[in-house]
Amino acid sequence: MVLLVASLVIVGAAIYMLIPKGSIAGVAAPRSVSLVENQIYTEAVIGEPAWVNPLLAVSQADRDLVALVFSGLTRLDKYGEPIPDLAESWEVSEDGLTYLFHLRSDVTWHDGQRFSANDVAFTMSLLRDPAFPGPADLAAFWRTVETYADDDRTVRFVLTQPLASFPEYAGIGILPAHLLEGIPVARLPDDPFNLQPVGTGRLRWESMQQDSEGVVVSLRPYAQFYDLERTVRLDGLMLRFYSDGGRAFRALGSQAQGFGGLSEAQLDAALSSAGLALYTSRLPIYGAIIFNQQNAARLPFFQDETVRLALLVALNRDQIVAEALGRSALVADSTILPGTWAYHPALTPPAYDTARATQLLDEAGWVLQGSARARDGLPLAFNLLVEDDPVARQIGEAVRQQWAAIGVTVTVQALEAPELLRRIESPATDDTGRDFEAAFVEFSQGRFADPDPYPFWHESQAAEGQNYSGFVDRDISEALEIARSDPNGVRRAELYRSYQQWFLDRAAAILLYNPVYHYAVSCQVAGVQMAILVDPSDRFRNLHEWRILPPETAGQACP
Repeated sequence: MVLLVASLVIVGAAIYMLIPKGSIAGVAAPRSVSLVENQIYTEAVIGEPAWVNPLLAVSQADRDLVALVFSGLTRLDKYGEPIPDLAESWEVSEDGLTYLFHLRSDVTWHDGQRFSANDVAFTMSLLRDPAFPGPADLAAFWRTVETYADDDRTVRFVLTQPLASFPEYAGIGILPAHLLEGIPVARLPDDPFNLQPVGTGRLRWESMQQDSEGVVVSLRPYAQFYDLERTVRLDGLMLRFYSDGGRAFRALGSQAQGFGGLSEAQLDAALSSAGLALYTSRLPIYGAIIFNQQNAARLPFFQDETVRLALLVALNRDQIVAEALGRSALVADSTILPGTWAYHPALTPPAYDTARATQLLDEAGWVLQGSARARDGLPLAFNLLVEDDPVARQIGEAVRQQWAAIGVTVTVQALEAPELLRRIESPATDDTGRDFEAAFVEFSQGRFADPDPYPFWHESQAAEGQNYSGFVDRDISEALEIARSDPNGVRRAELYRSYQQWFLDRAAAILLYNPVYHYAVSCQVAGVQMAILVDPSDRFRNLHEWRILPPETAGQACP
């Protein structure tokens, strides 16, 4: 599936993720249950480490290791809200432009050196450097933020615009100034530090070795870790890296106790294994059908809320998702992930109802003429772009058939990923909008849990931003404007709840599903839990609760 990684920047433009295509399980080890003597957890991972550096990490292999070795000023709780980590508290100025972070006094780097505000200022200076060689969107954001070390334990950030989600941005891993100062930023990717990292996180780097199967990285708990409640009690963690998912999955049971990101076939095998527990969680991605709502001359029906609503209620989304994606996805009713602080738990999505869809189209003047609908000589007909991929084509065909049943004529056009992206992303040059009529795509907020939908659905982003459908709704735009600048979490949640219900009622787009991440772990590993996953590396969030049980008692850990 096509993949564009995304992230918000303060000025309101965001690079997003466009890609075609959970239950939470876990039982902590009872205190009375004995543990194996050597508490080493081993996991199979696809890929190979290259840049174990929070500023450079792009691959999942690197992000997994960064999450274990490094820490930031903040971290996310189980609801996706930022809470203190290297910082013990923060405050924001009345105008929302200045954030003052007060740092913990008990933090040391894994080499024993003391952590200070200078490390934070140094890290941000690398991101602001014009020669920074890492992700462009990351650099673009931090170049809009000034960072000052007011003293050893106080860091001041000055923003160009209020941004309520800034505390989550402050969760980026911090680098040690005493080890990296003086290195030209352009040479950062080549520095040995990237494969011998020193962080402030729960685990310290021990070794990286090559065996007959691939690279093996060993990590050990850091004895001086500053947060006693999150101190890892295992004796160590080993990540074994494999070139592909098949080899990684086959390592389960022999060389590894866990593997994440299972395919549908691997999921079947895991479910049939008595020795594996399966943990699942929705990913912060949503598949959707979007409409070109700017071409009033050719596509006037997409500007009509009644027609869009008819198209929504005419689709049996449960059936489409189940048949095309099986257990790899769950039906989505919101652009905001269920279980997070901003999700509206009492959403009432319009029900699947072909009779109501027919009535709505009749009322809007799109009447049947034979087997197809038209109004004033204009047929209710359009092209639906999908990626040239088996699952995307199957979803497109199912949608076409269900819309045909109410007299809507749809032609499914499958395109290679680069061409599909070009058609959707091409900025509008006139009042005809982007170069598509309707399209099936996926959206993601990228590396952040904060749900800010502004870049995708605010009216100001319609012409050249990421509001690709050209959707314009003053109520929604106003709610998103206020929410992204208001640091009050309660008010933000209220505004986002209104936005979510309006989005459904006005059929801004047709939401289909959230992909699901599947994680298989040996029943000998107790205490595993998965809640909100911003990134698959979040599966290690409660690593401090994990224990290795003897084989004879492992059944007590299996859900």
